Amino acid sequence: MVTRRRSPHDERQVLIRLTREGAEHLAVMWAQLRARQYAALSQFTPQEQRVLAAQLHRLAGLINETIPRAAGSAADEG
Repeated sequence: MVTRRRSPHDERQVLIRLTREGAEHLAVMWAQLRARQYAALSQFTPQEQRVLAAQLHRLAGLINETIPRAAGSAADEG
């Protein structure tokens, strides 16, 4: 599924690359996940879907607020 090799520039680093077989397997997994998500979300009315999406956006924002920002990050420099 993946290949591993040492970096030619820094022997401490290991470079990992997805093989063609791995990429195909990952594509199938993503398609299956999307199908399950669609099936689950289709159980909600359009109004319920809008409410759910709004609540998930709110949750993501709250979680992002808890992530410590690195000193001197681009967000701090704005």
